[in-house]
Amino acid sequence: MLLRSELLSRLSYFLGLISLKIAVGTSGYVFIKEWSFINSFYMTIITISTVGYSEVAELSEYDKLFTVFLIISSF
Repeated sequence: MLLRSELLSRLSYFLGLISLKIAVGTSGYVFIKEWSFINSFYMTIITISTVGYSEVAELSEYDKLFTVFLIISSF
């Protein structure tokens, strides 16, 4: 019983962190690039999952710095 409780606790912690990362990344692209929610969400998912598809649009130097922050903080 204790093992199951600990597993659920760790799983909810992990899901909370990943949800927070997705929310921060999506919000960052919405405010920095003024992209739509869908484009911002998509860019966040392909960035943190390291899929490596091309960007939604051209990135400025500041946009690239935000993307680097998102990648590093997702390790």
